[in-house]
Amino acid sequence: MEALGRIAVRRFYIALCCGAFVLAGCPSHTPKTTGGLDLPLAPGQYPGTLIYRSPTLEAGKYKFLYVDDADVYRASDADFGGASEEDKTRLAAKLTTDFRNELAKRKYPLVSQPGQGVVRLHLTLAGLKESKPVASTVLRLTPLGLGMSAAKTATGQSSALIGSVTVSGEMFDTESGTPLAGFVATESPIALDITSGLGKLRAAELGIERGADDFGDALDRFLNRHK
Repeated sequence: MEALGRIAVRRFYIALCCGAFVLAGCPSHTPKTTGGLDLPLAPGQYPGTLIYRSPTLEAGKYKFLYVDDADVYRASDADFGGASEEDKTRLAAKLTTDFRNELAKRKYPLVSQPGQGVVRLHLTLAGLKESKPVASTVLRLTPLGLGMSAAKTATGQSSALIGSVTVSGEMFDTESGTPLAGFVATESPIALDITSGLGKLRAAELGIERGADDFGDALDRFLNRHK
């Protein structure tokens, strides 16, 4: 067990050195906000992703990851449509839980508090777009609708009537508070996911789940790991 722990720690700081976890998968839309990140963000490897990595990030310094509780973005450029405060709080909690669970499932070394050699990942629910439940489901159940959805799925896009979620994330040195990396991404379910049209915020929920999975995939790709 001790040997496996050392391997996990080594893999984490290699990933951090590569900046792998600033690439949050394959979002479907261009983010309309920076989610409050005061960082020199630039377009990422994937369309619609904005990222930052500190040029002074030190190799091998960080060995653990602390995912704290996600916030809800409150600035004037936040756009949550008609979502209630209860909905926003619930989805922010889901954001925290899904990212923690996904990283734990992949056996990344997580800790429950700041400390030496620990990176803090702070997530923010930065925006929501509600689905049009009846219209989006009916459209995808027609032959034409299914054909259009299949084409969008092949290109990684979502249906125009399906909602989305925008998430920002920032990584800090927990001792100095120095920002190490950050990202902003908008996520939607794939267009052929019929369940995403069953409720106004179901697509946002699925987008969070997809975002957590994409985040884990980004780490794994740089480390040549498998689920």
